[in-house]
Amino acid sequence: MDTQKDYQKAAGLGGVMEYPFDFQSYIQERLRDIRDLDERHFAKEVLLNGMGKAIQAMERKYEDLQERVYQEIEPEHNRYEISMTVIDRRHFDPTNHTLFPVREEDLAEDRGLGVEGRAGELYVGTVFSQWDGSVEGEFGGAVSVGAGEEPRKAVFLARPSRKYRKHIEALYDIFRANFIPWTTVNTAYLDRFYDIFLKLPQEEEKEMKEPLAWKDCEIDFGGLGGGIRYDMIPVWNIERIVFKSTDFVIPCIDGIYYEHEFLTESMGGADGYLIEPNEEILEIRHEKGRIIIKSLRETFESWQALRLAQSPTEYSLDYRLPCLTNRKKDSFFRRYSGRHGGNLMTKHDLFRRIMELDIEDYMEVTGYQILEDAQAFPMEEGMNWFIRDELFPMDQRKLLVLEFKEKRPGYFLNKGIIRFVISQMQLEISEYRCVGVTV
Repeated sequence: MDTQKDYQKAAGLGGVMEYPFDFQSYIQERLRDIRDLDERHFAKEVLLNGMGKAIQAMERKYEDLQERVYQEIEPEHNRYEISMTVIDRRHFDPTNHTLFPVREEDLAEDRGLGVEGRAGELYVGTVFSQWDGSVEGEFGGAVSVGAGEEPRKAVFLARPSRKYRKHIEALYDIFRANFIPWTTVNTAYLDRFYDIFLKLPQEEEKEMKEPLAWKDCEIDFGGLGGGIRYDMIPVWNIERIVFKSTDFVIPCIDGIYYEHEFLTESMGGADGYLIEPNEEILEIRHEKGRIIIKSLRETFESWQALRLAQSPTEYSLDYRLPCLTNRKKDSFFRRYSGRHGGNLMTKHDLFRRIMELDIEDYMEVTGYQILEDAQAFPMEEGMNWFIRDELFPMDQRKLLVLEFKEKRPGYFLNKGIIRFVISQMQLEISEYRCVGVTV
């Protein structure tokens, strides 16, 4: 299949796309009407060998453009699923090609890079909480600082860690730059990381400027101590790739720009790839088996891409906690509704959308209510905090209260799973403000 007509025929588009007028045959027919042979010979040279070749060259350009436009198909969304878990930093396996650190700095010795406290606070470290969610937001307690017979008494503050949030926000911007539809990332694990700061008496602030280590502090978490895990880091299925220009450079039609090919098919057809935008990149276009990057630069260095590994997650030694994903189960109804519009019509459709999410091990939706009083439930931040809907303010919408039954009562991830469902449903439902409760 090496011609444009063969491509159109195989795609079933020949009757729509194929240009119906044959200039070659038309010119030859008109030449027969010229009776004078010398004049016919002159016209043949001008029309067939001159104008005819120009027409052929123009048709080839239009055919190439037509093929490139029709190859710019909608990417397969299941190549962009994101999974995440939490591991002990000491057990990180660099040979595992399905899970990578959310934050590369977590593998460094100085893991406090980029973490800043308020005035008079010293960063101690970050902990992961596995309590049942009865404590939220900032909390504090007593801490003993230093070794010896008389350690100093101080106060610590545990604050929800924000160092991972910027990576989710950046990922959303990359999805937008690549024109890939966004699906809520399940951040239930990230929401359970707390940065620990030491609040020093004012007279001791000048004495201690260097970050402290866990060995220097004895923190009293009270009844929460049994759920605290030290030296844990989140990992997900996103690998950062640095690449540079290759020989695959296609000049654009006007000759001003260059189009660089990032060949995804040769790198692993099942995985999803995203190009991270930068000031040198003007446009990113996904086509079958490749990504076209439009730029003014003919050569480049150190552009970055993300590989979203879609193969089954490998659990290395001592990887114990389950993976949370934003995967959606495939079904006939999902494909049909996606092709014919996504309007919410029935209770069955609502429940189907919820249970298509990867939550069946934790939650089951049992019912719903629609309430007129928007003040019945306070506003809570969802997992898509960076997406603003200014057209229809949330506080003026009716409430859609979704009721869930816990399959594992008291499990520390349950509340995060509900927030994930509510956040994704809010992306799909604009008529109501979504709320989740357990029954």
